[in-house]
Amino acid sequence: MFNKWGQDAEIENEKSEGISENIPERTILPEKNTILKGSRLIGDINVTCDLELSGEIEGNITSEQNSNIVIKGSCKGNITTRNGNVSIDGELKSGNITAGNDVNISGRFNGGEVKAEGRILINGEFKGRLEANEIEIGPGASGSGELLYKENISISKGARVEGQISRVQEELKLVKSPPESNTADVTSPAEKLSEAR
Repeated sequence: MFNKWGQDAEIENEKSEGISENIPERTILPEKNTILKGSRLIGDINVTCDLELSGEIEGNITSEQNSNIVIKGSCKGNITTRNGNVSIDGELKSGNITAGNDVNISGRFNGGEVKAEGRILINGEFKGRLEANEIEIGPGASGSGELLYKENISISKGARVEGQISRVQEELKLVKSPPESNTADVTSPAEKLSEAR
């Protein structure tokens, strides 16, 4: 009985070896964290790879890496990624966004401020302060706030925007005054004589 089972096992191994030659090698995809719809998280998250949130979170999301953060559900807290992108397809109920690259809002941003080193693209609802190198307001955008840009801003026909738009100048750097130099005395001998009296 055991021999027969052992022989069958050998045959199965031979069959599976032949099959495995025809299966292409599995491609390893970049890691991504996913919080599924229906999930509710309370607390801060520190991610080291991309994050897609379809559920709800009440807390801050932080990444010191080149991580992209996609919110398809709802978030109540701050979102910070050092070198990645942030995309709000769902809703950021309150909080700030700080991105080392671009921010795309096609859902709702009802927070404090968005700061991006690259570009902010809005084609959804927003309320708050936006600051980036470039700001693009799409035709489906509506909102109010303060828009601060460094290089370019564009507002598409159909967008409804209320607020203040300003161009931010690069901060001036304080330059120390040049060291005092020895200067030659150019007063004439007659002037020196009259000063002495």
